[in-house]
Amino acid sequence: MIIKLTQDLVCGNETCLTGEEYEAVLILPRSTTVEFVADSGKKIRAFNYEYVTVSSATDT
Repeated sequence: MIIKLTQDLVCGNETCLTGEEYEAVLILPRSTTVEFVADSGKKIRAFNYEYVTVSSATDT
């Protein structure tokens, strides 16, 4: 799925800004927490209130 951040995320010295889009995967099938890879290669998790879904795996 593609997500767009609705707030800035800071993880160590990595900052992902509001409005940026990332390819993400759900952590667990019934979870709303996703994991994505930042430009630096670091894996970051976002909770459901920190992103919106732009497109999902089922979109064609």
